[in-house]
Amino acid sequence: MLLAVAATALVVDMAFVSCKGNDDAAATRQAVIENIMTRTSIRAYTDRPVEKEKVEQLLKAAMAAPSAGNKQPWRFVVIEEKALLGAVSTEIHTASMVEKAPLAIVVCGDMNETFPDEGLDYWVEDASAATENLLLAAHAMGLGAVWCGIYPLSDRVDFLKRLLKLPSDIVPLGIVPVGYPAEDPAPKDKWKPENIHYNTWDGTYTPATEAAAPKTKEWRQINPQELRENPFNLFHDAMALSVGTKDKMNAMTIGWGGLGVLWGKPVVTVYVEKSRYTHSFMEENEYFTVTAFTHDYDNVLQYLGTVSGRDEDKMKGSGLTVNFSELGNPSFDEGRLVLECKKLYGAPFNPEGFGELAKQVYSNRQLHSVYVGEIVNAWVKE
Repeated sequence: MLLAVAATALVVDMAFVSCKGNDDAAATRQAVIENIMTRTSIRAYTDRPVEKEKVEQLLKAAMAAPSAGNKQPWRFVVIEEKALLGAVSTEIHTASMVEKAPLAIVVCGDMNETFPDEGLDYWVEDASAATENLLLAAHAMGLGAVWCGIYPLSDRVDFLKRLLKLPSDIVPLGIVPVGYPAEDPAPKDKWKPENIHYNTWDGTYTPATEAAAPKTKEWRQINPQELRENPFNLFHDAMALSVGTKDKMNAMTIGWGGLGVLWGKPVVTVYVEKSRYTHSFMEENEYFTVTAFTHDYDNVLQYLGTVSGRDEDKMKGSGLTVNFSELGNPSFDEGRLVLECKKLYGAPFNPEGFGELAKQVYSNRQLHSVYVGEIVNAWVKE
């Protein structure tokens, strides 16, 4: 009997703790949502200083933000000097309230801690997430704050770089004045159901049975005159240059080049540094091809551009499927555009024609050779 009573009491006690735990969790969730929904921009502050421990808590909250690839490129400058706060207020009209705040936090991005090329601006997303965390934390702690934009306005960026003596690779995204509120504005109701779209913009969708078997894209040969590519985007996104035969070939990534007309013929111009393994192939062969890819293959292009065919089998390492044209020239089946070219011209750069920019580029590297090829065949994948 005593054991039964004890067991019953234990079950009741556990149930009570469980219910209390559920209630606490529900209250926490509600508090978090309430903090988000009631946060508002505060532009007026009392003279009360913000405690050091609260400033540190704000920065800890900011650094708890999500970050692409966990790069964490955010950097912070806490401004407490009245002269600096006043200078910001005077120079940036949208940040006039900074002068009256006890402090301001400048959220920056470190360009050495983000992704290369097109991924460079991920730092903006990361630093923005950190800024929002900072704002929410300030509200939760009874403080007031407002986000004043700096980047991408070059005059504001340059001003803060000079004022705060920021290194060249540190870019200020925004400045957040922080203080105890001297105003209590009502939160804005920003809920707009019309801004929401489900699945697709127009609400239509493809049934799963159809989506499970997407149409396979096929290569279609086109007249080079049909090309509608933007050459600036085409070469900026990088392509693969491939040259050789079934017995011996190589490929590399190219980011320099152009499309145009020479002697009445549609042409592709590419540049290959003399130190590259591909250079000898370009010298020995009459044809070459360039293959453009979607961004799904950015990692593959990076591999082709950083590994030498002297050291390993790049075709095997890349995982790409090599196709050979009727003329016997290699390209890649995973691409979206292939241009097969016959060399019209090939020669090394002449240093005597260099301007200052070229002299800087080649101050510590070998010269490139330039090759111009007539586009004899073109294919697009559709």
